[in-house]
Amino acid sequence: RFVKDGKPYQYVSAGMHYFRIPEEYWKDRIYSAKSASLTTIQTYTIWNLHEPSPGVYDFTGNLDVIKFIKLVHSFNMTMILRVGPFIDAEVSFGGLPPWLLSIPSMKVRSSNTNYINAVSKWLDKILGMVEPYLYSNGGPIIMVQFENEYGGFGCDREYLQLMHKLFHDRLGDKVVYFTTDNPLTVKCGSIPTRDVLTTIDFGVNEDPMFPQFNFNFLRDFQPKGPLVNSEFYTGWLDYWGTAHSTRPAKPLVAQYERLIKMGASVNFYMWHGGTTWGLMNGAEMSYFKPNPTSYDYDAPVSESGDIYAEKYWGIRNITEQYFTPSRLPAPTPKPKLGDLTIVMEQKGSLLDQITDKALLLKSAYPKTFEYLRVYEGVVAYQFTQNINTTIDKIRVVGAHDRAYVSSDSGAYRQVRRDESSSIPITPPNKHLTIFVENQGYLAYGPYMYELEYEYKGILNVTTGNTVLKNWSHYLLNLTHPLHDTSLQATHRLPGIFVGTLSVKATDLHDTSLQATHRLPGIFVGTLSVKATDLHDTYVDTTGWGKGFLVINNRLIGRYWPQAGPQYTLYVPGVWLKPGENEFIMIEFWQVGGSITLRSSSILDGPVHDVE
Repeated sequence: RFVKDGKPYQYVSAGMHYFRIPEEYWKDRIYSAKSASLTTIQTYTIWNLHEPSPGVYDFTGNLDVIKFIKLVHSFNMTMILRVGPFIDAEVSFGGLPPWLLSIPSMKVRSSNTNYINAVSKWLDKILGMVEPYLYSNGGPIIMVQFENEYGGFGCDREYLQLMHKLFHDRLGDKVVYFTTDNPLTVKCGSIPTRDVLTTIDFGVNEDPMFPQFNFNFLRDFQPKGPLVNSEFYTGWLDYWGTAHSTRPAKPLVAQYERLIKMGASVNFYMWHGGTTWGLMNGAEMSYFKPNPTSYDYDAPVSESGDIYAEKYWGIRNITEQYFTPSRLPAPTPKPKLGDLTIVMEQKGSLLDQITDKALLLKSAYPKTFEYLRVYEGVVAYQFTQNINTTIDKIRVVGAHDRAYVSSDSGAYRQVRRDESSSIPITPPNKHLTIFVENQGYLAYGPYMYELEYEYKGILNVTTGNTVLKNWSHYLLNLTHPLHDTSLQATHRLPGIFVGTLSVKATDLHDTSLQATHRLPGIFVGTLSVKATDLHDTYVDTTGWGKGFLVINNRLIGRYWPQAGPQYTLYVPGVWLKPGENEFIMIEFWQVGGSITLRSSSILDGPVHDVE
């Protein structure tokens, strides 16, 4: 086991990500772990959110990691910090800033000079900030991880030794350094030195020997040292178009007790999953499967902070047999705002945002997002006809990740990733506008840095044997689609929808709006809320197609009921305000007419093949 303050030490950790939780709720989520008698909080740091562009840092609001560390300390809990800088976590580009892709000769997760230079500057910043909060300095941080599951990516031991040196040069011997890997790839993911603890991750299996089976792989590589499961999976992640993942409580609790009896330390991944806000989500390599907005994870504490009783109490009861009981009351259910419907009224289209102020570049051929230095959201590619040819069919080459083609004649077509089919378009077509959505960079795997595979945008558009030339590129604003058309806006997108009425769901009739709206559209609605009713809620997007939800100028995230399984988006009550609240939907494909506020989530709805 570990030794802490001269005594044997074993920890049980709650995995949660500060950046997936509203800052106002951090205390509540930490309390949920403390009440279950867990000893430790584990979190990642997320480079791409903290440094959205080179040398520009953000540690405010949900990203105030130092405030989060101090809160953990206030609960008299220890902390494990997973700095990475690659973290996976189902976030875009695995937490690395995508602007790295625009640096010539870049190769991430390697000894590449350009990568190491960028990582060194980031580590100067983040490790300099957290160093005062190491346990040896009187803070809560007992362990720091470098890299993450590297064995599933490569096998460059010199690179891992260099990463360890970068951390050690900044923090010295003041903290325990560790790596985490799948048991089968552990030999490539760590380094054989006494200065680095090798840990593994694995989930639940009803075979009583399963934990020992996995730890045998660890012992083959590192014969001595504490046994640690750094990611003991309480549930699993989701993908759009794939059934919602769940894991039963009984085998989870049984295997947890086996781990504790072995003397292993355990981190529950996740204790509380939270929400992948805005455009943060990543994607899976095989067949390109993007992750949804919810990161509920079927964890013991739900996306909204309520406990799943069987998992929470099962874990708590076992923990209190082996660790000092907290004797704290369990979290109580939070009140919810529900049974309200907002009718959405169209106020514009993303086509209206294509102005000189939004113009990024004019070129003969379409350019990728990376060339444009745009790393999220939506770019509009507009072709202006300059050839004497009737355009009645086009082929969009290399659409990444999803494209929507709009023509002067009113035609509107959807193009899936890498789809190569010919699209019929009624002439005449002086202009073609193609809205391209970045659905998130790959979060894991060997192709994540290969721009030949993982670029965003389109490569070419052809009609017959002719390649169309003369393109303009426009950056669209997602957060303020109606109010801000300046080039300085961070995100831009193709539709705006507004809702204006609150009624009971049973009083709402079908208004058949789909045939009357120009897509991609912008719909807006308002909801009046009393100060006493500012509770969490879930926005049900059933009946809509695919798009983005913005509330009070905050981009909540993506919705895609056409794909499922997530139909509701979690909205924290602290992000609502007394009086009028503005709801905006940017819809690409199918108009539903209204949205409904519910008191419970729909994360396991029907799924459809959309790829």
